[in-house]
Amino acid sequence: MLVFSTTATDGSDERCVSLLDELCESRFVKISRSPDVDHFRNIEGLGDASSIPLDTRGFAASFASLRLKSCSVYLQQTFPRILQMRYSTTGAIIGFTMDDAASLIVNGVEGRAPTLLLVKGTATCEIVEPQANLVALLNFDSIDDRGWPGEADSAQLISTLPDRCEALRVTVRDVLTLASHSPDTFAQPSVIESVEESVLQAVDLAMAAASPALEGKRLSLSHYLALVRKFDELVANSTGKTLYSADVARQLGVSVRTLHNAVVAIRGMSMHRYMRLRRLWNVRQQLVHGAPPQSIKAVALTNGFWHMGEFTSLYRDLFGETPQQTLLAARKQTNHSS
Repeated sequence: MLVFSTTATDGSDERCVSLLDELCESRFVKISRSPDVDHFRNIEGLGDASSIPLDTRGFAASFASLRLKSCSVYLQQTFPRILQMRYSTTGAIIGFTMDDAASLIVNGVEGRAPTLLLVKGTATCEIVEPQANLVALLNFDSIDDRGWPGEADSAQLISTLPDRCEALRVTVRDVLTLASHSPDTFAQPSVIESVEESVLQAVDLAMAAASPALEGKRLSLSHYLALVRKFDELVANSTGKTLYSADVARQLGVSVRTLHNAVVAIRGMSMHRYMRLRRLWNVRQQLVHGAPPQSIKAVALTNGFWHMGEFTSLYRDLFGETPQQTLLAARKQTNHSS
């Protein structure tokens, strides 16, 4: 589990949270805003992603993207969720939080700011975001001869110095603001090349002060990470079946305690809560797509919910509406489209 988790000390988090709202589309900056969790769209170009929401109240997810010469800059407002992300890049992806109140967990390793997430090549990350975060991502097409740490096809947490991390944040803010609000300046000859060089220099300085963080713990959690991925595969292939913890553990060749500890380490919650969350999300997806003509009760039962009062309460707490409201809205949308 790799975590960015810091405490605000100077009020900078409020400034950063509003940054994405202050940007506007231009011929260089593209902005995507998702109206609700059912229409959330992941950033294209970073890899394959799948999200399970932890809380949909006050949902507000969006991202801005900017293409430079050989680098893409992204600023993303996220939401509380479990994110399964398979990053893929020809060069490297650098990820970091844009404020000092962030909480982001990846692959079971907990870190403290100032930290950077460094991905080279293709790597799968299991991420838990217990709260909404403002995150910057830089995707470089190539990083030849820059001397950055890390091996090919790997993701790791890198510790750097606070001033180097803040300098990188400031550079990203300034670049996005210029491209958004002053596109004519941005379009001047050689400006894009100069901007990209500034971004690279900021990353170089951060990397020069970097060291791998919590490497021992990361290695000790590799077994848990592999186990949770097998667990997810088993759950995904068992839609419509009732899964019992003892049977699941037996199929995976471990004890129930070991499986529980693995899920807590990687997902940040108990095995039973995680399985219930996945089942609720499966119900949601079926209802959003209009569901078959059978009753909501039948959909709930298929996904392992036999106590309808409890099911309705759990569903409402997570999604802010009843299953009936979700299905009604989906069918109205289908009728309007046809």
